[in-house]
Amino acid sequence: MKITLFVLKFLMIGALFIVSNQNLALADPENRAVFTKEYKIWLSGVFDNTIELTGDFVKLEWLPDVAPKEEIQKTQVKLSPDK
Repeated sequence: MKITLFVLKFLMIGALFIVSNQNLALADPENRAVFTKEYKIWLSGVFDNTIELTGDFVKLEWLPDVAPKEEIQKTQVKLSPDK
């Protein structure tokens, strides 16, 4: 529910920025056409950026670097007290 509200708020704020930056009066049919065109361009950009970020996240190495077992065993042998 929170994610849905966040997405809706994000889309509404984007629409309000387009209306305010373009000085559009949405009562005019010509302005509605301009708004629709600009909103589609903006949504396309958001979608493309989301895809790019997702690809970058997938490419990241999320697991810690772990030494091979042989190196760990050698280190343990070196650290063990002499008898």
